[in-house]
Amino acid sequence: MIARLTAPVAVLAALATFAVDVAPAAAGGMYLPIRGVRASGRAGAIIAGVDDVSALWINPAGLAKLGGASGLVDATFVGQQVTHTRIDSGGNTQPAVNNESPGLPVPSLGFAAAVGDRLVIGGGLWAPYASLGRYAEDGPQRYASVDQSRSAIVTVGLGVAVKLGDRVRLGATLQDHIASLSTSIVLSGCPGQTVCAPEDPEWDSFNRIDQTTYFSPSGSVGAQVDLGARATVGLAVQLPVGISGQGTLHSRLPSSGFFDGAAVEGDRADVSLDLPMAVRFGIEVRPGRWRIEAATTIERWSTQEQITIQPVGVRIVNAPGVGTYEFGTIVIPRDFKDTVAAQLGVEGQPVAGKPLTVRGGYLFETGAPPDATLSVLNVDGAKHLVTAGVGYRAGRWTVDAMFGFGAMLTRTVDPSEAHVPQVNPIRDDSAPLPVYVNAGEYRSSWILAGLGATRAF
Repeated sequence: MIARLTAPVAVLAALATFAVDVAPAAAGGMYLPIRGVRASGRAGAIIAGVDDVSALWINPAGLAKLGGASGLVDATFVGQQVTHTRIDSGGNTQPAVNNESPGLPVPSLGFAAAVGDRLVIGGGLWAPYASLGRYAEDGPQRYASVDQSRSAIVTVGLGVAVKLGDRVRLGATLQDHIASLSTSIVLSGCPGQTVCAPEDPEWDSFNRIDQTTYFSPSGSVGAQVDLGARATVGLAVQLPVGISGQGTLHSRLPSSGFFDGAAVEGDRADVSLDLPMAVRFGIEVRPGRWRIEAATTIERWSTQEQITIQPVGVRIVNAPGVGTYEFGTIVIPRDFKDTVAAQLGVEGQPVAGKPLTVRGGYLFETGAPPDATLSVLNVDGAKHLVTAGVGYRAGRWTVDAMFGFGAMLTRTVDPSEAHVPQVNPIRDDSAPLPVYVNAGEYRSSWILAGLGATRAF
């Protein structure tokens, strides 16, 4: 058994670095509440019914249903279309901007094996289903966000599950979340010694913050209980994740002659943000050849009140007539709300004894950002998602495919409600009233297409 486990674990470790590069980091909140090709074909309604390696990231108790050993690899393309029509601080409607990021394939990889009759252990890596935005550097949205598309988060986890009698299964995972964050935004460089017109491009300062964090521990626990031969309830809790670390700030000074001959000194900026605890609950019934599950997912996005970027020893030097400006703390307000998803999924064999399985699902989820802090940094709101999938078994192999489409209800932020400020890290308390940059209309939709394979050993 040790030999059988060593090779797959080594492969997982080798692929962890690759996954950081290809998996997008952050849509209740920052990502969709589904993950994995098979599970997504059921719109994530598989908390009680999960019985394969994907239990590592859905409900670890489901690992206990495995007999022998099994490996899984899949990838889902996730693309988010966004159209934002901004109302600027002067009340003028600006040209619409669109998310220019094409989306990326998000991988999942896992292996699990039974140890005796009641214990199963496994390991894997996975990433959240999100596609982050990229917009024009000089677009009207630039003070809220320019580019997040190079950010990524991947979770590496080890799981264990045990059978307690014939009807109860318990499981848990230990996780490490590896985050590679890259965020670009235009800040205002208007100094306190002068008066600047709001949103004057002459004072625009393009900034990019890069940070890689290799250790952000967390975990999950789960349970499944069979109510009889044809019904099961499941519960899983994903613990929260705190991501923080030392980053690098790349800053370009404004084009204004006020900064002729000046330079930026220092490049350290520490970034911190929180990812939420999630609670998942489902009830699956199995009439005939079919499996039907109703599930809910609650994510505690209210813990994400703000994103804080703390420059350390970063200053503008040799500014004519002034000398030195120290960069202050950059705070991006979030004030997120908890999200709730209602999910319904079905899976079964249309023809008895045949190797073909079909799936379908529907999901409705509330949005995390309130109107006050909704921006292109994270376009999210109440959304509908419909998915479909198929599976085909051939010997020890099973191949799965899925497709999904989601649409967010159109959101409009009135200028009187907007509360995301144009950030200025060098201006002191002499600043005039804040300029808010997130008013306008937001439209969004998602496309998902996935393919995966599972092999029994």
